[in-house]
Parts: sequence; C-alpha cells; structure tokens
Amino acid sequence: MIRLVTLVVFALALVSTQAESRSKRIHVTAQVVKQTFTGDLANPAIGDILVISVELFDKNDDKVGTGAGACTVVSVPEQPDHENTLIHCLSSAVLDQGNIIFGGLVQLPDVGAVGRFGILGGTGAFRKARGEATLTVLSPTLQDAVFELE
Repeated sequence: MIRLVTLVVFALALVSTQAESRSKRIHVTAQVVKQTFTGDLANPAIGDILVISVELFDKNDDKVGTGAGACTVVSVPEQPDHENTLIHCLSSAVLDQGNIIFGGLVQLPDVGAVGRFGILGGTGAFRKARGEATLTVLSPTLQDAVFELE
C-alpha cells in the first residue's frame, strides 16, 4: 500500500511539474496608438463601441508587437459611471510567434482599472493557447498587459 501511495504522489508531482513547465507568461506594455468611441464617453449608451489599437513593448522598451480590440457597451446603470458600465471586448495581440486572441466582459476602463479576460486561442505558436490576460490601465495612453498561457 505504501508503494502505491508513493507512486501516486510521484505521478502527481510529475504531472504538476510538466504542467508548470508548459505554462508561459508574457508581460508587455501597451501604448495606445489610436482610440475612438462611437458615442459620448461621459454618457455611454448600450451599443456604443470603443475601438483601440496599440503597440506592444517589452521591459526594455523594444517594440515586440501590436494589438487591437473592439468593445461594445452592453450594460449601463441608471446613474452611468465608469465603474458600473459594462463592455464586452474581443481583442488580439500580434507577436512574432503569432496572435493571442482574448475577450470577456469588464467595466468601462479608467485609470487604475484592471480587466481580466479569457484567452480564447490564437494563431501560430498560440493556436491552442488558453489562459488569462490581465490588463491594467496605467494612464489614458498606457496599459500593462500580462498573458498567462497554459
């Protein structure tokens, strides 16, 4: 029985180690190139669309890719404000190895806001990607982006 328990523990440790070795973390800074909102940002309405294009930089400020996204306002409370207005986004990050496609439902972005998105897949090296993308709004023109790939 002890041998069986030891074998199971060893197998679980091996599987856990292999899963960790296959995960990948990509950390970039997104610099907004162009952004537009189809409605009045101070008074958003359902159906308004936020479109954004960015350039992606690594920790050495070297350009490593581009990105773009489109977000549609899907919920506006009676007293509209950024914290309670919800948008549904579909975005892509284009890197040398391929595209990472991510999306989800988040609050309308404002400085300091953190959005968590599901990674839906991609192209090239990322064609089977899954995981989570976390975007933090640092300023009106800068976002911190972390892709946790499984």
